[in-house]
Amino acid sequence: MADARRFVRDNLVFIAAFALPGAVAALFLLATAIPRWTVPPPQYDLLLRIARHEPRARPVHLDFVVENGRLAVVVRAVSQPADPAVSVPYVERWTLLQMDHASMKVREIPFDVPQSIEEGQSRPVVVDALAGRRVIAGDTAPDGYKVSSLNSGGGGGIVGDIFGMDRHYRRGVSIAKDGRTIQLELPSPHRESYESIVTIGWVADGGRP
Repeated sequence: MADARRFVRDNLVFIAAFALPGAVAALFLLATAIPRWTVPPPQYDLLLRIARHEPRARPVHLDFVVENGRLAVVVRAVSQPADPAVSVPYVERWTLLQMDHASMKVREIPFDVPQSIEEGQSRPVVVDALAGRRVIAGDTAPDGYKVSSLNSGGGGGIVGDIFGMDRHYRRGVSIAKDGRTIQLELPSPHRESYESIVTIGWVADGGRP
């Protein structure tokens, strides 16, 4: 016992150098785990739109509009230059994504874009997968969860962030409530994308009113 005490006394600096970082990491992990245990999971699906690159896409612009609790995609024709020598204006394409609150998985929601639309005209398109479902626009859901980050990357989780491990780029989205943060991984090929992500809103039916 005396030898053990002497060893601790003689090597206190070295022991502290190893013990303190471990203690700090343990406290940090505990602080992040407590909200995970005490804050209920999300009760509403999240809707997002993410830009995608289509060099040969049709010259139309897409607007995602929430009106009277319904989501519609408004397709508007983009004016083309009369002179072929003039460069074609850049048009951003969008993909619709939905986070399922039960599985916490993000998937792409398909919708049909009209094959032809006259220049200067616009046409609303109903998203069949969301037909009859009520949508609430904004970053915050009725249950209090809020989109906290649209540009989170990295693949090492909390431990990887602390110790700098596994820093390969993986695009994601984070939602948070009362100290609990949930990182959502985007489906391929969007998880490796650097394109813009925009929050649309939350699907209200299926959750608490």
